[in-house]
Amino acid sequence: MANSEECRPDPRPGHGVAALAEDLEGVIDLIPVPVAVFDTEMRFVAASAAFLAAYGGDIAHAVGSDHDALLPWLPVACRDARGKALAGETVQCDESRTMRPDGREAWTRWTVAPLRRAGQVAGIILIIEDISAEKEFQQLTDLRAEEIIEAMKAAGIAFFEMDFDRDTLVATEPARQLLETQEVPDSFDTWIALAAPEDRVRLKEAHRAAIDPTGSRKFSIEFKLARSAEPKVIELRGNIRFDESADPPRPVGAIGAILDRTERARIAAAMVRGQRMETVGRMAGLIAHDFNNLLTVILSNLELAARTEMADLARGHLERAIDATRIGAGFNQRLLALAGARTPKPVRFGLDAQLAETWTLLERVLGEQVHLRLLPGADRGQIYMDRGELDGALLNLVINARDAISAAGTITIRTGSAQLDVQQAGEIEGARPGRFLTVSVSDTGHGMTPDVRRQALDPFFTTKDARVGNGLGLTSVASSVARAGGFLDIDSAPGKGTTITLYLPEVDGDPMLAEAEDRDALRMGDGQLVLVVEDDPLVRETVLDRLEALGYAVIEAGNAHQALEQIEAGEPVELLFSDIVLPGSCSGFDLVDRVRARDPRLPVLLTSGHASEKFAGRPKVEQEIELLTKPYSLSTLSAAVARALNPDAPPG
Repeated sequence: MANSEECRPDPRPGHGVAALAEDLEGVIDLIPVPVAVFDTEMRFVAASAAFLAAYGGDIAHAVGSDHDALLPWLPVACRDARGKALAGETVQCDESRTMRPDGREAWTRWTVAPLRRAGQVAGIILIIEDISAEKEFQQLTDLRAEEIIEAMKAAGIAFFEMDFDRDTLVATEPARQLLETQEVPDSFDTWIALAAPEDRVRLKEAHRAAIDPTGSRKFSIEFKLARSAEPKVIELRGNIRFDESADPPRPVGAIGAILDRTERARIAAAMVRGQRMETVGRMAGLIAHDFNNLLTVILSNLELAARTEMADLARGHLERAIDATRIGAGFNQRLLALAGARTPKPVRFGLDAQLAETWTLLERVLGEQVHLRLLPGADRGQIYMDRGELDGALLNLVINARDAISAAGTITIRTGSAQLDVQQAGEIEGARPGRFLTVSVSDTGHGMTPDVRRQALDPFFTTKDARVGNGLGLTSVASSVARAGGFLDIDSAPGKGTTITLYLPEVDGDPMLAEAEDRDALRMGDGQLVLVVEDDPLVRETVLDRLEALGYAVIEAGNAHQALEQIEAGEPVELLFSDIVLPGSCSGFDLVDRVRARDPRLPVLLTSGHASEKFAGRPKVEQEIELLTKPYSLSTLSAAVARALNPDAPPG
């Protein structure tokens, strides 16, 4: 008690402090906010637990201390408010910045109010809250709000609100940029005028459904802008507000978002193109086998006929027919490559040299009124690509150019080189920086409209008569160039012709020589017995004729079962030559498995018109078996049979 008495303040000089402290005892601790009480002379009386926790527990032992000495960090405005509080006025401040004694910046919210006792002002009440965390969060929120607005601008999003009764509209800044207009439409009629003609009916239907009070009262509609320089797709999405007091409820306004859906529309279009390409792949797989069998029959008979004695004129006709058959085979291979059903075989070769070799072929597809010019400029530059795919791409471009010329005209093929930097590559769709060789095909035809130009690479898109074009030419070209790591650019305008430029990555190194096909230097057999397994009678007959012409003895089978019967019967077969696709459940691969179980050393040669996927899934040992892709020439057959019979022999 003695100690307690010693700590009690002197009641004479601090009579107001003691009296106030006595009144507040047991009450102030119940206040959940930081509160401190001072007497009329600004001496500390008492504080709540929340005040002590926030501003220091040692303050509790400072009863009677001066206000300024105890809390020197209080905002100046807060100290200035004391006089008003003593005069009976309450002063408040929602936020004020100050520096704490520890040097930390603090944000506070404070109130200074008079404390009355017996109807007289006996002191002041100070309520002061530290809102630093709240302020920091607010600043962060404000910052994030700015970032969100910028992000929405970048993403192509704007907000709008319409009042139907007043014909007014309020929209965020990106709206005008998105809609490419000076004024955001404030009525449905002006919205309609913005849309492309083909989308206006759907826009009207969406509007009708949205303002129906019995419906969902929501709208979401996409449309193309009619006057956009580039194809731009806009989506309107939001809700219709109704006056529910009316009967029936009356639409009074709308609130929603304007979104740029151009990129999404492009992705959707790409998916459609992908589905179309899938269709092409299925079509290619179905027709490739039978078509290549037919070409095998034609090519075999032509080659055998050309090796007989005949007049020069007849021989010339046969050789042109052989060339045409090989071209037909190339078309089929490119169709398979387009559909992903054939693996291209790229080699390194000179661009100008390859073009010189195919020049005669390109000239043959032109009429007398169309002149073909070649302007080589790639010097000794080389590319790495499937030769057949390049030939097919150029042939497609030349045919398209020919069809674009209504009467007489000129087609120019020009080669060159280009070094593209980032900025230059950005000006060409799908391009990348690097060093390229270029080959362009230009015509003096009617040119393309911007809409046709945008759809030119889409599968099945064509401006030609259905009897002439199928819409796969440029798609095939683009696919071939992409497989070589390149891209293409289309420059065209109505009445100014078209130039399509292929950009193909330039490579270094020595050129790889193409496999020679010397028709007079065949690798002849010496009576070895070859078992030919082929289900198509016409193809089987031509293979038998070819092998006999090459000096082999032959026997035949129409399926795997017949082939096994002959081998098990003791036929001295020295080479099994089988198609992969055979009738029944036993394929050419299955036949090889059974034959090699009986005689692992028996040489095997396989062939097919469309077997790349099946072949890729076989064990490595079977992948090492040579596969002849139909149609194949007589010289190719002779070399393949010789390799199968004697794999260790040197080539030639």
